Amino acid sequence: MGPVVTTCAGVVALLVALVVGLLAARTFLGLVTTDVLTASGAPGPSAVAAADAPGVTTATLEAGERYAVHLAYDGSTEPRLTEDVLLRAPSGTVVAADDDPAVDGSFGAGAWSVVSVSAFTAPESGTYDVAVPPATLEGARVLIAPDQDVAPFVGGILGTVAGAFGVVLIGAFGGGLVLGGVIWWVVRARARRTAGPATS
Repeated sequence: MGPVVTTCAGVVALLVALVVGLLAARTFLGLVTTDVLTASGAPGPSAVAAADAPGVTTATLEAGERYAVHLAYDGSTEPRLTEDVLLRAPSGTVVAADDDPAVDGSFGAGAWSVVSVSAFTAPESGTYDVAVPPATLEGARVLIAPDQDVAPFVGGILGTVAGAFGVVLIGAFGGGLVLGGVIWWVVRARARRTAGPATS
């Protein structure tokens, strides 16, 4: 294997490291962003209900599905709800959102921050009346969205970590090949100059 092959192999390895890095970055951004809330503060595509705290709204839910309650705010201080969010099912049954969400985390959406505060399971399908209690911070909003599965979230974290290690290892390998190829080129060129033209 000559210097050309070594250098080319190093360049290919660096390109692979770049692709792996981009994929890892995309996965990481998917973990720290949310489609519950848009950057303008409006409900995102995954939100099934939204209301100011305090406030009332309605939500169309599916029986047996688990939903998470998110609290959105645009300040630096994280608020909390003074009580549980209450939902009245079509049959009149009152459900309290007092379970823990599958993924308890904070997300960013522009100037807004979103924190998961609780969760619940809908006992029946239909339109629910939703009562949102006050929050400890004015301007906070509550959004309800399907609860996030734990497995994809954990898989995303592991994928990001593996991608970061892959970038370091492949990048170091590729950089070493490129450097070795360049040194090989220089050494060969000097050797040819030292040897001089062949004599008969």
